[in-house]
Amino acid sequence: MTCIISAAFSCTDGFEEMNKDPNGAEVATPSQLLTNAQYNMATNIADEWNGARFGMYYAQYWSATYYAEESRYQIRESSNQNMWDGFYADVLSQLKQAQRLEQEAKKPGFENRIAISEIIKAYAYHFLSDIYGGPIPYKEALDPGDVTPQYDTGEAVYAGLLNTLEAQVKVLDVSKPGYASGEIIYHGDVALWKKFANSLRLRIALRMADVKTAEATTAIKSALDPANGGIIATQEESALFNWLPATPNNNPINESFKNRVDFSMSKTFIDYLKLYSDPRLPVFALPLINSNNFVGEVYGLENGNGSSNGNRTLVSLPSTYATGAQAPTVWMDLAEVKFIQAEILARGLNVGLKGTAEQYYKEGITASMRFAGVMDGPINDYLKKVPYQPAKWKDCIGSQKWIAMYTQGMQAWLERLRLDFKDPYTGKAIFTAPADGSLDDDVTEVPTRMSYPLTEASLNGAHYRTALDKIGGTNTKSAKNWWDKY
Repeated sequence: MTCIISAAFSCTDGFEEMNKDPNGAEVATPSQLLTNAQYNMATNIADEWNGARFGMYYAQYWSATYYAEESRYQIRESSNQNMWDGFYADVLSQLKQAQRLEQEAKKPGFENRIAISEIIKAYAYHFLSDIYGGPIPYKEALDPGDVTPQYDTGEAVYAGLLNTLEAQVKVLDVSKPGYASGEIIYHGDVALWKKFANSLRLRIALRMADVKTAEATTAIKSALDPANGGIIATQEESALFNWLPATPNNNPINESFKNRVDFSMSKTFIDYLKLYSDPRLPVFALPLINSNNFVGEVYGLENGNGSSNGNRTLVSLPSTYATGAQAPTVWMDLAEVKFIQAEILARGLNVGLKGTAEQYYKEGITASMRFAGVMDGPINDYLKKVPYQPAKWKDCIGSQKWIAMYTQGMQAWLERLRLDFKDPYTGKAIFTAPADGSLDDDVTEVPTRMSYPLTEASLNGAHYRTALDKIGGTNTKSAKNWWDKY
């Protein structure tokens, strides 16, 4: 896939910072630290371990071709530890160091650059809290003098994130410079960082709307206030991490497919796309060899029990839409923001948003289709097959948002948990339990959180145990996130 963000932005601008070691003898610059933090964030949510064996499995976009343990919810503890460390050490700590250097130098625009780093920190904490079920080290997490930080509750983390994002939107000043180099997402465009921050506020607020409706409504109203800079409103404003054609800066999933084929398209996803003749199907997946047919692999098969081993005469594999060297890692895009607006109106939240839920629902589908390169004719035909139904808004918005979030496995899994959607037209379940059963005694259908890394019990035992008390007492993947009310 080629770079999808506007041609006004260079897809290589700032990447030279990636290949400079911020921990080497050369004194790191804020731009180098930011580049590495953005790169590490994109890798941590989109690589073959966290992005695929966790996110893409739990969202049931992909199935396993060889080793099915993760699709049956038996995790590799080393991968879990690496994900945890990746957020804290490789993203958050580098951003804090970049902020410190900016504060010390106080060069023109340093306030903007500190705010941009703070927004990315909020984005990383948002992932951490939701992935691990709520409580995480947050307020004390980045204090180098405190090796045993306390865990803040999920509610406290969310309140902190919303306050932080609101504050940074006010700090960002479009009359002052941002980053001149090294910033990969928006290339230093301060106005676009305002829009991303406001859009992220919408996602976070809506995720807690079932539990803290009043607080969510207040945050949404503020984020939508035009005086605060707006939200993502065009495809060119989507937050994408664009990769380069060659190692080491190609999409990490692309690199994993060079060695072997561990992932096929899931029967769950393929069958649902086929049910309504979705024109994105041939964009997302490869047909069987010498065929125009698409076949998904049964989800959660035991190793060797009918698995395809990646044989394209038996099963469809992911296309370059997800596995291409330059396939972007989506941080947040137009389609998601449109579906968020649809849900705000479907819920009847009084936030001053004009339009109708149906309008934004259709715009969300259209944005996803156009991002995938689908032409207007097939889009219009498809919209007739999946009409919006107000009485089944969770099913309509949830199922279409799930399709549109393909490649964003972690966030799609979280939306699956939050909305509990089914097919709005047949009433049938979309997702299945692993065909050969779960390998986690506590989980049957799908994990509702990731377990904390085991090292937390030994290295931060007292605060770890307090965190467990807040989620039911045990480090189980079946504990519900605090916002997962239904």
